[in-house]
Amino acid sequence: MKFDRIAKTVLAIALLVAGIPAFAQDERVRAALEAEGIKYSVYESGSFGIVFDVTDTRSQEVTVISATETYRSLELREIWSVALDLPPGDPAPGILSELLSRNSSSKIGSWAIERDGDDWFVLYTVKVPAGLAAEELVDLVYYVAEVCDELENEYTGKDSY
Repeated sequence: MKFDRIAKTVLAIALLVAGIPAFAQDERVRAALEAEGIKYSVYESGSFGIVFDVTDTRSQEVTVISATETYRSLELREIWSVALDLPPGDPAPGILSELLSRNSSSKIGSWAIERDGDDWFVLYTVKVPAGLAAEELVDLVYYVAEVCDELENEYTGKDSY
């Protein structure tokens, strides 16, 4: 696993030096989104950003990662969205306990926290087979949007993500 990360990093640097984008867009995602009439943007990483209108007044941005990973015969893709940003410092035990409790009743995916410097973010992530049908991919993207927006609205009342 560690070797795999090192190899990917070396490859990305070599491609960058050669002037080739390190991460290409996965055309399966593009085709699926276009087949379902979903508007999207593409990040420098090649991943896709989709903003869904969850209600008439609320929206949620979801990321579909182009790069996939494999486990044995499975090719997997990650879909995620940020629901909350937490105050600097270690996350409060209360929010961690709440997220773990919610994970036990999640149909698909799970809550996670990610650190960026001093900042912590609560996000929801699903890891699914990379070759999903267009409708299935869009359904999962919308599911992630709904779940994140619900937590964001419950905890902050804001529409930041």
